[in-house]
Amino acid sequence: MMRTGLWVCLLGIGLLLPGCGGGSVTDQELPAGSNAPSPTENVRVWLEGVAESGQLDSGISMMHEEAEKMKANGVANAEEIASGLKELETATGSAIKSKANSLLQKLPKE
Repeated sequence: MMRTGLWVCLLGIGLLLPGCGGGSVTDQELPAGSNAPSPTENVRVWLEGVAESGQLDSGISMMHEEAEKMKANGVANAEEIASGLKELETATGSAIKSKANSLLQKLPKE
């Protein structure tokens, strides 16, 4: 009888121990996701929206950062895209759509 009780306790402890410790997912290095859009794709999507609406939004500041990432990654025409985004920021009226479309044409295909 005592022996059975001991086995039950050991079994219970044995079942509980694997659930302890091990850390969380944030403690482990996660592989780089291939689902994350590239800086070029981020700029493309944003410019498509601007070309369609003719309106600039607060996303322009993030696009400057994305253009810098493009330059760091050696993307073709990145310097031209970066300067074009600065010009786009000061554009008004129909020039916004025109400049956005022009920049879209300069973006490399991925």
